[in-house]
Amino acid sequence: MLASRGVRRAASTLATVLLLVLAGGCGTGSAADTPAPTPQPVGQILWTGNAETGDMSQFKDTPYNVVKGLTPQVVQEPVRGGRYAIRLGITGPSTPADGVCCGSRDEIVPEFPDAVAGDDLYVAVSTYLAPGFPVEAHWQTIVQFKQDVDGSAPVSVNVENGSYRLEGGYGAPSGSHPFTIPMGTAVTGQWVDWVLHVKFSPDPAVGFVEVWRNGALVVPRYAPVAGTLYAAPPGQVTSEIKFGYFRDPTIVPPGTIYIDDARIGTSLDIVRH
Repeated sequence: MLASRGVRRAASTLATVLLLVLAGGCGTGSAADTPAPTPQPVGQILWTGNAETGDMSQFKDTPYNVVKGLTPQVVQEPVRGGRYAIRLGITGPSTPADGVCCGSRDEIVPEFPDAVAGDDLYVAVSTYLAPGFPVEAHWQTIVQFKQDVDGSAPVSVNVENGSYRLEGGYGAPSGSHPFTIPMGTAVTGQWVDWVLHVKFSPDPAVGFVEVWRNGALVVPRYAPVAGTLYAAPPGQVTSEIKFGYFRDPTIVPPGTIYIDDARIGTSLDIVRH
């Protein structure tokens, strides 16, 4: 009898365990068993310039931005993402007789409103300096926030003397307040992913810039003395975003740059790779 009771008790216990296991398998499970939702980037994409349209329709028609330069062309290699990128290049030096006083250029402008004081934008772009690009030459600009006044931009990304640099302040109407911040070695044959966060203002207590290169913060929050917009008469306190190639007019060797995956948005997460 004792042995029989023991067998019945063991069978009863086993049945209870099986019921619990089956009940757990049929239910919704615990919170720990439920995969957490993938966080979505916060912010908004305001403009995209990735050439995936197969043409230049994401950019404004600005033929005056081509001086001793190649006609901007959509190409299939090299690309940073998708199927297409944009090739830009400069073939040689220039003089005032070529139509622009200040340098050779081959630049493109997003189909996007000019920035004004108070705008807070994250601007991403991937750049590729083709082999043979004269990285050791004097100033060469590949991204600039060009104000509607004569003179150099308040903020730009330059290639100069073998390095990438954040520069600006030279063209302030109230007097030159230049700055130069190194951002690493300039190399050819490699894509570089840039994100520039710019708060636009002529007031240095308000305006600032931050820069990420390949995901690493290379320029922590920096407030130029002349602001990220120069103080200027009404109607001129606007900034045009330009990608491409603008350089010292005396540079002789040709240079080619590719642009891809350009984006403008309202947060770092929403624009970066």
